[in-house]
Amino acid sequence: MRFLAGDGEGFERLMTRYRQRAYGIALSLTGNHDDAMDAMQKAFIRVHRSLPKFRIDDPFFPWLYRIVRNAAHNQRRDEKRHKGEVPLEWVRKSDGRPDPLSETVADDLRERIWNGLQEMPEEMRVVFHHYHFEGLKYREIADLMDLPIGTVMSRLHAARLKLRQAADLEELL
Repeated sequence: MRFLAGDGEGFERLMTRYRQRAYGIALSLTGNHDDAMDAMQKAFIRVHRSLPKFRIDDPFFPWLYRIVRNAAHNQRRDEKRHKGEVPLEWVRKSDGRPDPLSETVADDLRERIWNGLQEMPEEMRVVFHHYHFEGLKYREIADLMDLPIGTVMSRLHAARLKLRQAADLEELL
């Protein structure tokens, strides 16, 4: 861990390695791209400032997760503004451009999913995000969030049910 010795290049590699995961966590907690980016930047600044406090024997990601989670909570509290976007694939025509009908359907689906995710309790939304957007396994989520694996499974199941109902997505999940 060269970054602990103050190596700027080592810290840059660390940021590159964890940027997507940090963004995903921040997005699931803040609710929009701009706030997620702000929270992620603040979290990496806190990581850099807190490097002397990091214990080398501890795993890095749970420490980063807590910092990102706290930065996202602070960002959401401080900046309740416009909604962001849930990343979904665009439906494309053969020339690569979305056709108007497909674009409208995709926008409607994105909005229903986004609203459904925002309506569910945070503890369900975060588990849902880790499983479906980050691809983490039940055990990884349980370890990361310091929860029993059964709690992770029940929260994920409850989140899916709530999203189906809230977004009228019976056929998708």
